[in-house]
Amino acid sequence: MSDRRAVGNMQVPNAPRIRTNFVAMMVWQIGNYLVPLVSFPYLTRVLGAENFGMLGYATAIATYGMLVTEWGFFLSGPKAVVERRGDPEALNELVWSTMAAKASLCVIAFSVLLVVAHYDRKLASVFPVVLAAWPMVIGNVFTLNWLLQGLERFPVFATVALAGRFAALPLTFVFVRDSDDVAFAAGIQGGAAVCTGVFSLVAARRMGVLRRPSVSARSAMQRIKESADMFVSSASVSLFGVTNAVILASMTTPYQVGIYTAADKLKTVANMVPAQINTVCYPRITSLFNVQPRSAARLTVVGALATVLATLAGLIVVGRISAPLTTLILGGGYAGAASLLNMLCLATVFGNLAYFLGLQVLVPFGNARFRSLSMLAAGVLNVGLAIVLTPRFGAQGAAVSLLVAEAMLLVVYVSMLLSKPALRHHFTQLLNR
Repeated sequence: MSDRRAVGNMQVPNAPRIRTNFVAMMVWQIGNYLVPLVSFPYLTRVLGAENFGMLGYATAIATYGMLVTEWGFFLSGPKAVVERRGDPEALNELVWSTMAAKASLCVIAFSVLLVVAHYDRKLASVFPVVLAAWPMVIGNVFTLNWLLQGLERFPVFATVALAGRFAALPLTFVFVRDSDDVAFAAGIQGGAAVCTGVFSLVAARRMGVLRRPSVSARSAMQRIKESADMFVSSASVSLFGVTNAVILASMTTPYQVGIYTAADKLKTVANMVPAQINTVCYPRITSLFNVQPRSAARLTVVGALATVLATLAGLIVVGRISAPLTTLILGGGYAGAASLLNMLCLATVFGNLAYFLGLQVLVPFGNARFRSLSMLAAGVLNVGLAIVLTPRFGAQGAAVSLLVAEAMLLVVYVSMLLSKPALRHHFTQLLNR
């Protein structure tokens, strides 16, 4: 049976097994970072630490735009898809109303950007680079990764995402030739995002999910309202990462932004396995939670253990090779990036487990708001510490701020799990035969 017939008749619950999904997402993640690993060393050398820091600052601003436009749909969307698998019309309306909501948020985000750029000299000085990166936000409007995840079509998702990435790869080497080509580097990243969005639309159409437009202002507003709590949590995540680069740009030198951004990108590569464990488990645990709670609990435990072990393995490997790795990939102009990389990888040990427990346990038990507020509080803690530490310690201070905030968030989540009988029972039921 073809994808079109399968989805059209909504026989989606017969989805690929988790092992297949995980392999597909690992292929996607490897390919997703194979492109930066090919272009990343080239950019760090051609642009230099200061201009690479400018690129990091501009893309961080564009990431804020993506954050507003995304509005937590990447978390609420898969759950909504699972609930509508048996109703093609409702699923089609969900897709169109979500895209309409994201388009409205994109317009609002760009309007705010123009106002801020008018008053902020720092932002105005790099505005052409920010504008070149803004297609990242536009592409996000019609990228349907949340739909493919909810349908557990991870192989299709991986194919779509990689096609967009690799389509733009050669352009980096053609158009970025010296340190003045920062805007070209940003624009290529934006173009890749647009390609991914187009490819995802084509995939959804071929699967029979995307039909004639069915949307209203009311349904778009409903999507925004439903995802408000998820937006708070996703916005809080930005307070752990993207905001630190912006604080560094405001309070220190472009060089400090450059080494922090470079180390953070390397950390993301080391963290790709734990990230995909969480992504793959989320729709399956959601679908099992009410009908097979014991199976959902078992998968939660397995996923949490796998997340911790994979993160620790990445930390150990990076700790042993961080110095030669940063010199090999980044070049000799990024002194201090090795110690930053070690600190950021240590922070992921706490952050990965906290994120997994929050999404896979607290959210299904109706504690989405507590999760969101806890993440917001931890994010504010990170920002406060970063403002205090970065003027004196630079990028190292930003990394320490992140580490402390991630550790505190995990403490809060574990305390919540231990204090609530229903949450404890979710795990202790596995001890009863």
